[in-house]
Amino acid sequence: MLTFYEYPPCSTCKKAKKELEALGLSFDAINIKTNPPQATLLKEWLEKSGLPIKKLFNTSGNSYRELGLKDRFDTLTQEQLLELLSQDGMLIKRPILVDGDQILQIGYRTPYKELNR
Repeated sequence: MLTFYEYPPCSTCKKAKKELEALGLSFDAINIKTNPPQATLLKEWLEKSGLPIKKLFNTSGNSYRELGLKDRFDTLTQEQLLELLSQDGMLIKRPILVDGDQILQIGYRTPYKELNR
């Protein structure tokens, strides 16, 4: 089962969600602001994907700027960064499409129909 982490007012998330629906894919939609993934789940995603933790961050968002993460990102441990993400869903790049415990895509630039599934 696919899980789609979104921020419902986000136009990019709306576009991505519309494509998933047009493709006839069933998924659970989760509001990333009100229900961000737990740090343990985020860590599992990173371990399975091999992605650097910075890929999970919405580096152009207000939360990222307000916390001054641009200047202090490299001084924080992975655990501290995962905790920040789990406490503020607006820090997380969105949307995120997950299949079970594996990240299929972070953000939405490539249409989902092009994902290898």
